Amino acid sequence: MRWARVVFFLFGLLSTSETNAQDFRECQRQFDDLLRLFNQSFAENEPEITHTDEYQRSLRALQKSYQAYHLAFYNPADSVQMANNEAILNTLAGNYGKAIRLLTAVESTEFPTDYHLGLLHLLNRKYSDALPLLASLQATKLATLNTLYALAQSGQTQEAIAFGITTAHGNTQGKWNYNLGLLYRKDQQYEAAIGELSSAVKQKDLMAYRLLRGDILMKIRQPKRAILDFERATRHHPKAQIRYANALVDLKRYRFAATSFEQYLSTNDRVFRKDALLGLGHAYYGLLQFSEAQRYYRLAATMIKASPVALCGQANVLVTEHKYEAARMLYNRILKKDSTYVSARIGRGVTRYGLGDYAGALTDMAAAESTFDATDRSLADLFVCRGFARYYLGKAGEALPDLETATRLDGARYEAWAGISGILIDQKNYPQAGRYLSKALQYQKAYSQMWSNYGNLLLHFDMHTKGYDVFKKAVGLNPENLKAQNGWGIVLLEKDKLDQSKVLFDSLVKFNPDVPYLLNNRGIANAYVGNRAEQRQETDLADAQYQLAYNDFESGMRVAPSRRFYNVNQGNVYRYREDYENAKLSYQAYQDKSALNNTGVLYAALDSIKDATYYLESALQMDSAHHVFQFNMNLLTKGTQKEFARDLAKVVASKDGMESQFSDIGIKYSRDGFVTLYLYDYEYDTLHFPGRHFLPLPVAEYDEEYFIPEFDFKLLPYTNKKKPVIKQKRPRYKAQRVRMKGSRKRPGTRCPVLK
Repeated sequence: MRWARVVFFLFGLLSTSETNAQDFRECQRQFDDLLRLFNQSFAENEPEITHTDEYQRSLRALQKSYQAYHLAFYNPADSVQMANNEAILNTLAGNYGKAIRLLTAVESTEFPTDYHLGLLHLLNRKYSDALPLLASLQATKLATLNTLYALAQSGQTQEAIAFGITTAHGNTQGKWNYNLGLLYRKDQQYEAAIGELSSAVKQKDLMAYRLLRGDILMKIRQPKRAILDFERATRHHPKAQIRYANALVDLKRYRFAATSFEQYLSTNDRVFRKDALLGLGHAYYGLLQFSEAQRYYRLAATMIKASPVALCGQANVLVTEHKYEAARMLYNRILKKDSTYVSARIGRGVTRYGLGDYAGALTDMAAAESTFDATDRSLADLFVCRGFARYYLGKAGEALPDLETATRLDGARYEAWAGISGILIDQKNYPQAGRYLSKALQYQKAYSQMWSNYGNLLLHFDMHTKGYDVFKKAVGLNPENLKAQNGWGIVLLEKDKLDQSKVLFDSLVKFNPDVPYLLNNRGIANAYVGNRAEQRQETDLADAQYQLAYNDFESGMRVAPSRRFYNVNQGNVYRYREDYENAKLSYQAYQDKSALNNTGVLYAALDSIKDATYYLESALQMDSAHHVFQFNMNLLTKGTQKEFARDLAKVVASKDGMESQFSDIGIKYSRDGFVTLYLYDYEYDTLHFPGRHFLPLPVAEYDEEYFIPEFDFKLLPYTNKKKPVIKQKRPRYKAQRVRMKGSRKRPGTRCPVLK
């Protein structure tokens, strides 16, 4: 019997130990699943993971399993294990303060409770308390990783980097490299950070690793590389999808960006709704769909009240629509709260430019100098605006580089080509000015002032035939363009449409009596009409026309005394009247090559061949390729000018062949066979353009800087012991005995005698 009792006891003890292990393994399995989700919330910076239904159900199941295990197997010798396990369960439930109180109440410095206490200090953000505990246990699997985490979280960036470089860490599935990469980012060592994150991705392809690497690539302006990381991660998390869409905006792939933002908005996730609305505003602005952009900016503004981005987006749309006053009010509101907000400063700078406040525009633009990226094609208009603002303020030397940058960024930016031509005209570099203006006209054919300026450049080179079509185009686009009408009158004159030219100038002077170039050019028309009349022997008409011409030149000099070249034209009239002394004085008042030519012609008419030769040679020395100078010198050398003059007069008098025999009006209406030069007057327009404004807001950059720990808590099993046996009380039954009289405790039962 004794042997049987021993076997029964050992069997019961073995059975109890196996049951104990099985119950603890079930708790351990549930705990491992829950701890994985707990660590995931830190790895993805998503505390909401611990509030999901899945997590809470798993937590309740673990608590229930552990409670059953505790009731079945706990004894007073397991107090340390109980405190450790209850602290861990409270930790998983988010009760970090209670957990640390439970562990600190236990008088034990044994591993792993001491290590768990260090982890709890991390969760309670008491990094200085955690470091000594973790540092003393660096031989454990993940203590070094959590030490690096504690150093990083406590702001000891340099110490953490040094620790990360010099300490062996084992396999952490990339978390070590991730944390070190984030430290490098905080230290602005971006290339080193990218290298560490690439190592982390190779070890385990986690979303956090790709998002951080993508954020750094966006920071260093490498969106093409960043978008690959975001695209890979976007399959698993909405925050990656928002980053992916923003990277598409940065790459100017606006249609794809809009689609991505809209896909996000169609989901049930609302965490990044405001970001998606703002991103849609950017995308539609980039697509030049300004009404849609404005709608989304306004929706975003209702959700991002503390941010100026959506408000600035609304203002940018107004600027693009040339609603400058409304835009300026919005920019002022933003800058009143934050005077350093760069997007608002550059936006207000463009607004001031549009309103004609060029000095104010340059002040704002100087405060937003970082915006002027000479490699971003979309910013060409910014360089145009700053270039023209400088030009209008007389800073042509500073304006030229801006306009050249604009043409390099956008070859079709006609405003910049035309602006450069204006600077070159001011510098009297007419050949180059003509080339730049011709380039501008390839892209903008509807701007009358550009055509009239181009026509004036053709006049400078006596290209009257080509100028005829150019001025015709300019006048057709805008009949109110006075400078174009002036040029049109000149080319009509040069095409021998004297009467049409004279009528046009009469009309122009009538309504603009104080415009000197109109007076001068009408004087030339009157002088040519007088030449023609003289060739036709209409002496009275010729004298009358010469007088009109003289009056026009006189009026022009009175209105604009600085234009001394009018003296050359007036000298021609003196010469026609044979007032040679006044003619010489007039030519001497403006000694240019034309005046030298005309002086030579004057002496030739007086048969003073030596003096004529001297002046014509002087003119040729100044411009050896001038066809008029060559023509006059040839006539003088041959001495055939008188015969040639008679032939010209016959042609003009007969009114035959006037359109075909002589293309140069100066030859056709020559009185003495020589060509007398007139100096036309014309003015260039200072060009103004409405602006093709584009002011993209900077793409949202995410500084989601969070370090990743590894909370490797462990449940501790209770010690093995016999499962308590509940003893059943057995009732004790007494024998029913009837004692008979006279019996002395005789055993047995005797029946009574019935009487």
